[in-house]
Amino acid sequence: MQGADKNRQTESSVAQQDGSIPRALTPSVSAPPRGRRLVLIVWLFVAITVAVLGLAIQSMELLAAGRSYIAGESIWSKSQKEAVIHLARYVRDRDAADLAAYEKAIAVPLGDRDARLGLESATPDLARVRDGFLRGRNHPDDIAGMIRLFQWFHDAGPMAEVIRLWSEADKAIVELTVIAARVRESVAAGGPDDGEVQRYLREIRQINDRLVPITDSFSATLGDAQRTAQRAIITLMLAVSALFLVAGVGISRRLLRQRDVMEGSLRESEAQLRQLVESAPLPLLIVRRRDEAIVYANSRAHQQFGVTAAQARTSKASEFYADTTMRDAMIAAIDRDGAIRDFEVEMRDRHGQRFWAVISSQRIRYQGDSCLLTALHNIDDRKRLQDDMRFRAFHDALTGLPNRASFLDALDRALKVAKRNEERFSVLFIDLDRFKVINDTLGHFAGDRLLQLVAERLREGVRESDLVARLGGDEFVILATGHGGPEDMSRLAEKMLHHLENPFSIDGREVGLTASIGIASYPDDGDDLDELVKNADIAMYQAKEEGRNAFSFYAPSINKLTLQRFDFEARLRGALERDEFMVQYQPVVDLATGRLRNVEALVRWRDPKSGLVMPAEFIPIAEETGSILAIGRWVLERACRDLKEWQSAGLLDMRVAVNVSARQVLHHHLVNEVYEALQNSGILPDQLELEITETMMVHDPAGAERALRSLKALGVRLAVDDFGTGYSSLSLVRRFPLDTVKIDRSFVSGCPSDPESMAIVQAVATLGRMLGLAVIAEGVETSPQRLAVAAAGCPFAQGYLFSRPVDAHRIPHIARAALGTTVQ
Repeated sequence: MQGADKNRQTESSVAQQDGSIPRALTPSVSAPPRGRRLVLIVWLFVAITVAVLGLAIQSMELLAAGRSYIAGESIWSKSQKEAVIHLARYVRDRDAADLAAYEKAIAVPLGDRDARLGLESATPDLARVRDGFLRGRNHPDDIAGMIRLFQWFHDAGPMAEVIRLWSEADKAIVELTVIAARVRESVAAGGPDDGEVQRYLREIRQINDRLVPITDSFSATLGDAQRTAQRAIITLMLAVSALFLVAGVGISRRLLRQRDVMEGSLRESEAQLRQLVESAPLPLLIVRRRDEAIVYANSRAHQQFGVTAAQARTSKASEFYADTTMRDAMIAAIDRDGAIRDFEVEMRDRHGQRFWAVISSQRIRYQGDSCLLTALHNIDDRKRLQDDMRFRAFHDALTGLPNRASFLDALDRALKVAKRNEERFSVLFIDLDRFKVINDTLGHFAGDRLLQLVAERLREGVRESDLVARLGGDEFVILATGHGGPEDMSRLAEKMLHHLENPFSIDGREVGLTASIGIASYPDDGDDLDELVKNADIAMYQAKEEGRNAFSFYAPSINKLTLQRFDFEARLRGALERDEFMVQYQPVVDLATGRLRNVEALVRWRDPKSGLVMPAEFIPIAEETGSILAIGRWVLERACRDLKEWQSAGLLDMRVAVNVSARQVLHHHLVNEVYEALQNSGILPDQLELEITETMMVHDPAGAERALRSLKALGVRLAVDDFGTGYSSLSLVRRFPLDTVKIDRSFVSGCPSDPESMAIVQAVATLGRMLGLAVIAEGVETSPQRLAVAAAGCPFAQGYLFSRPVDAHRIPHIARAALGTTVQ
């Protein structure tokens, strides 16, 4: 017996050295004493293994079909929205381009509708169904799976609901096409008049309003169907695995009674099973978790990563991930859930060639170690095709720049952000001077090459945050966000003109070129897309009239604005020395008791010329000029001294919150300044709370994290201000050592009438509670808002309903008046 065990250990060692599948992955089988019964047992295991592999492959195809429906729904929803937008524009403007854009967009839901009707017919016309799905922009490789999923599960609970919602949405789409036909007829007849326009727009809006809940339900139900399918597949796989295990246990018991007879049969069955797993259609890996060493890789994995069996055994899995961020996210998901399914990640082979793969992985115990059993599927071709199609849809084919559709989409996003955050941005409309003459003289090929070179220079001359797009012909546009005003745009326009003044070399010939630039800024020169682009275009023509190779602002008062800005900056630089700043405090109230939790320090500037100036007007300029460092240090010291005076007056539990700008956070002296303010005032570190904006966390997370951890080491509290405006993710919030989250007033103002605002407030409150963070609702101005945020789970609130910002000497009176008060 000991000799037999030793032989089996030797065989296992040899099997792993030659790269074959580990014996730990090979099920044990028993054999009857007769050869015929042994063959039956072996082939029983072969059949079960093949069945399991077939079931796994079929399951992956069904799940892939479900994901195809989810992707198709996303395309359907986007196209439906675009159809509504362009049809509405066509009704208003009667622009044939809008009609063409509508017809292109509406073709997607109409194609999907034809596919559904074809599948619901008694004798489905698969050619018609495939054509419909193709017109719906579904990937050709996904259509077969989508058809099978519909035919097999159309009567199943979630899938039946999906199809019902699909049908309801199609009815609305048909109504939209009827309206479009009526509009076309009306336009052809010289109409419509203003009354008809309003009626058409109202009908279009009503249809769109009907579609919104349908598409939301469709998306949610589709997700439920996908999850139901996953649960069913997992259950089936577990059942098959359990059956396999029960059979293996029974046969193993017989093996123990027939050890001497089974050795030859066991080796034969193991060889057959190794061959099956080695010939599996997907690369398989077993990775040891503690050091990420690859302890097993099948032949498909060797081919995928370009390694031999020996090279695989000496490699680490981390070497084959192209993006460490994606890898860390995948590991985090496995640590959280125990397994992942269909996780998309970019990888690379031994030679550095990158490819995209879908990974499924789960934790296992192997050879006494915690390991990951991983299967991956190369989706590089599909990913590349999707990226190429996406790029072509939103980029100019000649120059590679974003096209008109992409620019308008970016402009729309910038407009929404600017309105919400009260920010500025500008549109620079660039038209090449005398390009038609150059194009006619040198030929269209040279003209195209010149446009490409112009695009390169424009792209090189802007910041990464700015967008350069080609509208068509020789017209380009720059969307410049986050700038300080007309001075910045003047510098940018001059830079662009200088870049274009240098001669271009085309086919050995130098070509001189100039441009005219028109500038329109939000909010000064318009508050919607069309107005801003139109005004920038008008300003461009003004520049041409002024002699070309020039730029012009739509507002003619640029010189006056510049002088006003310089004067403002000069006064601001001396304001601290002249003791013109003051600090007021706004209470933060505990909604359960009505008592003060803390106060927020708010700086004001008593400018002799302009009067009382709010922070929004001078803080951005102070950050730009660098004077924010001195101002911020003064506010910090003043707030700490005031808090100490309140404590001397009996307010021992009071805290003070001080806003810290992005420039202060990234300045290396901030930690020392905070420490000195605490020492000089004598307050405890946890009685001081420093507030930074969410935008700063998003824009420079690494720098913010270093600074905040240093501040946290002092013992002060940290808060994120204006939460919800910077689009930060949960992982980013968890990354920082925060104590408090302040919900931006833009969401609180919508409560309780706006369901989306209420949902966001409730979600942030829940997030804060889960992460152990205090949550403060900012900008509470009415009793309904107070009740709404309290019902949403916010324990604290701040706003004019409770108190406007007041001078320091009034805080003790307000605090004592709040004692014993309960907010109902």
